[in-house]
Amino acid sequence: MENIAGLQHLVQEVSVPRIVVVAAFLWLVRLKVTNLSLAIPAIILASYHEWALYQKDGISTIKYSVLGVLIPWLLTFGYRLREVRRRCAKLPGVPHNFFFGHVPTVARETMKFPTDIHNHVIMSHIADKYDLRKHGLFFVDSYPILNEPLMVITSPDVAAQVVQAQGEQYPKHSVLDDFGRAIGPRGLVSREGEEWKELRTMFNPGFSQANLLSMVPMIVEETTIFVDRLSKIAAGDGFIESTDDLAAAVTVDVIGQALLGIKFNAQTSSNSLVTGVVRASHLVKTFTNFDITRLNPWRYLQLRYYEAVSNTKITEILSARWAVLATEPEKAASSNAIFDIAMAKYMKRGGNLTAGVTKDFLELMRDNVKTFIFAGHDTTSTIITVSTILSYSNTN
Repeated sequence: MENIAGLQHLVQEVSVPRIVVVAAFLWLVRLKVTNLSLAIPAIILASYHEWALYQKDGISTIKYSVLGVLIPWLLTFGYRLREVRRRCAKLPGVPHNFFFGHVPTVARETMKFPTDIHNHVIMSHIADKYDLRKHGLFFVDSYPILNEPLMVITSPDVAAQVVQAQGEQYPKHSVLDDFGRAIGPRGLVSREGEEWKELRTMFNPGFSQANLLSMVPMIVEETTIFVDRLSKIAAGDGFIESTDDLAAAVTVDVIGQALLGIKFNAQTSSNSLVTGVVRASHLVKTFTNFDITRLNPWRYLQLRYYEAVSNTKITEILSARWAVLATEPEKAASSNAIFDIAMAKYMKRGGNLTAGVTKDFLELMRDNVKTFIFAGHDTTSTIITVSTILSYSNTN
């Protein structure tokens, strides 16, 4: 009976402080900054000791549970700090500090740029200022802000070695997992090895020179709409709130026709698919261990909403297109849309369109549609924006 009473007491003692301790432990586990082989026995021992104290003296406390969480974390932190600092001190990089790594130098150089500047610009500046390009690569030690040192490659030869010659030794960074909600986990960007090769083989014909040249009339048509929009703005007050939004719209319209053979009409109206993918991508960040926006529940709810919107719309489009190709398979062979070409390749491998779209293939294509929209709209629209500004600044 005493044991039952003790267990009842533990249940009753599930207070806010105890919940905070559990949440802190789970957070450390998620960040991979505590050693489970140390932490789990420590927490079990601490909980048993607290239960024993209550059984013996009626004392209720959580301080031992707190220690059970903190001590393994501190031991793990101290060991990793020493190991990371020891390794990075011998590697090419900016001036190194045992206590703070490369953080002071990188922070000082970062403060010279606008807050929304891309990290590549900062790293390029650091490589030039500290004469690091001669090494072909350099390292940035920001532990514990990031768990692992960042390797910055500045040489095409080194990049080829890492990506091609020894690609299997260098898997893609886990940061791509953060983009899973926005672009899907099975897109060309996040896959590697044989899966990546199979996807690349499937989509390669769609990006052949001949196929891309056949899209020139369509690109001219969409660009004409873009120019007309700029002309109307210029004829008015000439104020453009966001040139990038205009450029992103024309880019997405081109992607829609090139990829699926359909018009998104993003330049002339709102499109739920495009809105879902683009806004979801804006909600995804490359988080550091101390980024409090990780804890924002509203961000997660928005992300799930836009994920559902884009998934539903893409599923409708792909299912409808699949049905068309099933009844008229010759369209897949004559079309220059990348999705249709992939369908033709699928049929040549023995696929059966009349059997209906399989869930696995639908998910695969859906994730890659989102990947192409995400990967294409931002970079291309930025180039268009910069080109427009440079053309305006250099009228001659």
